[in-house]
Amino acid sequence: MMMPDGVSLGKMQIALQNLSVISPRFLGAARITGPGGEGMILLAEGDPVAARFTESETASALEGEDAYRYLLDKPFLECELLNYTQEEFQVARIICRSWGCLITRVAPRQEAAGMAATAAPMSEESLDLIKKQPGVIAVSVFHEGFALQSLGNADVEHVAAVAEDLLRAGMEITLDMEMGDLAQMILETPQGKFIIAPYGDLYICVLTAPDAHLGLIRLTLRNIQDGTQEA
Repeated sequence: MMMPDGVSLGKMQIALQNLSVISPRFLGAARITGPGGEGMILLAEGDPVAARFTESETASALEGEDAYRYLLDKPFLECELLNYTQEEFQVARIICRSWGCLITRVAPRQEAAGMAATAAPMSEESLDLIKKQPGVIAVSVFHEGFALQSLGNADVEHVAAVAEDLLRAGMEITLDMEMGDLAQMILETPQGKFIIAPYGDLYICVLTAPDAHLGLIRLTLRNIQDGTQEA
């Protein structure tokens, strides 16, 4: 599994502690090519999220916090900065988790609560606008499997984690197929429809009746995702 390519911001020689000084709002990865080995660091607004490094001479691999501390001691790194979209960053984080190189030691529930606290919530007007669309039964906003905001007559929290994993898998597929960023995913059965969509650091889940007009609902979601529509 390969990390997303992102958009290259150029190659440089720089000490690890100076990366956040150059761009404190940087979201992406530093692809390390030396000295002494290869690796990468995943960064979110200057904070390390994941790291790995393999030494050339010994072929020994360092992961997570061990890799980050090792790289922090180096006077400089030869690296290429790769800027990520939110979708690319989420895919990269999933890949890093599968590699076992995430740096955080926070428990999953604490991590979700902490990340949700920094994520911008959806306005009540936007949430209500989605709920008012014909055929919408319920709408919820989630982060790391936990409901942050909900409207409607259905409890979808028990499928939130699976829905997020499905959306992240879809993001990875669209990146691998060079289709661009994933906007929305739709599950459809004779009994109803379920829309999952990214919203910044959060995820939107919309449950509808089987005869709901998806065109209007999807347009509303897309306008809210783009920040061009508020009730």
